[in-house]
Amino acid sequence: MDVTVLDQLAAWAGEMLPRYPGWFTFDFGRYIVGAGSVYLIVNVILSRTLKNRKIRTKTPGFRQISREFKSSMLAAAVFSASGFLIDLGIRGDVMTIYGDEGGYGTAYFLGSLALMILAQDAYFYWTHRLLHLPQIFRRGHSEHHKSINPTPWTAYSFNMIEAAVHAAFVPLFLLFLPMHGLAIFLFLTHMIIRNAIGHSGYELFPRWWATHPILGQITMVTHHDMHHSNGNSNFGLYFTWWDRMMGTEHSDYLSKATGNPAAARKSLGARATAATVAAVVGLMAATLIANPATAQNDEVKGLWLANDGKTVVKLDSCNEKSSRICGTVVFQDGENVGDQIGMQLLKNFKNANVQGMKRWEAGKVAKLSGGKASKGKMVLLEDGGLKITSCARGRCSNQTWARPNAALAQKAAAVGGGSR
Repeated sequence: MDVTVLDQLAAWAGEMLPRYPGWFTFDFGRYIVGAGSVYLIVNVILSRTLKNRKIRTKTPGFRQISREFKSSMLAAAVFSASGFLIDLGIRGDVMTIYGDEGGYGTAYFLGSLALMILAQDAYFYWTHRLLHLPQIFRRGHSEHHKSINPTPWTAYSFNMIEAAVHAAFVPLFLLFLPMHGLAIFLFLTHMIIRNAIGHSGYELFPRWWATHPILGQITMVTHHDMHHSNGNSNFGLYFTWWDRMMGTEHSDYLSKATGNPAAARKSLGARATAATVAAVVGLMAATLIANPATAQNDEVKGLWLANDGKTVVKLDSCNEKSSRICGTVVFQDGENVGDQIGMQLLKNFKNANVQGMKRWEAGKVAKLSGGKASKGKMVLLEDGGLKITSCARGRCSNQTWARPNAALAQKAAAVGGGSR
């Protein structure tokens, strides 16, 4: 391997490793707060009030909870390592986590969050069934099923293999959709709370939900509890439709969830399957529609005055066949300047679908003083300015360019800079 590549990897590892304790603290802390809150409220404070809602007669003891806690700590260590993959994806411009300045809009925020939950439900169902294959179960999933009578602490009681399977979801999803940092936090919060509730051992949902045409799509606590007692059914995480479509819902689920021995339903048929797929595709389309018009390159092409007040940069297509935008220094005003003429300050920016904004991203921003270019993005502001953001090592800086006045544009054109 090239020594330069090794040096770059070493430098990246040296930068990332100090962040790992923080990632672990967040992941394990999320487990402690989420599972601990559910356990304290449901299994301790309200245990007498909910005694008629208890699914199993026996209550798991300290020995089981201690084992679950230890394996969950190991799982959190694996979950935290996904931060390395996400950082690599962001550096490689194949993943995007944006903040409030991203401007994707409320509709996109909500739609992408809903899609992430739906996608995880599908991912979980199929990887869960894979983990139940006899040749994989013993090494990949048996740790979780040691808790035949689960508790909220069972939520993350995985071995390293299963933890890695679950940890891969967020990086994989980010390859397809940009996500707001808050949306990811809400997704992770929803995940641990729903997971802890599903393992609580108390049916917290109204029993009539199980047969409701809409609410019956949600997995009740009984649904997953039955999976722990009979591992060959009820593989779903948040929703029942995959089990119903694939015929893996336990035949006694409705009767046990409702308390009515006569309660029953058939697996979802072809029409319901098509309706479910259509609903998911529709949500995906709605999310993408929330990002309407693509920024037009002609809107940003031409001459721009950098924020130093003397450097004129021409933005144009990087080459005749390219749809990407580059920016080259064509003029510098004043004495003892001009050394940077011909320097490419902006490289390979592509236009982006962002609601209410004209934005170009996934490019590189160089400094007039030289040095390594930083990854960046450009936003055409409502007042006509061009906001350029460059980020390196987790730190971002902004500068705002304006169109040069007529006199400066004329000077730039006179030395071959072209026109606006």
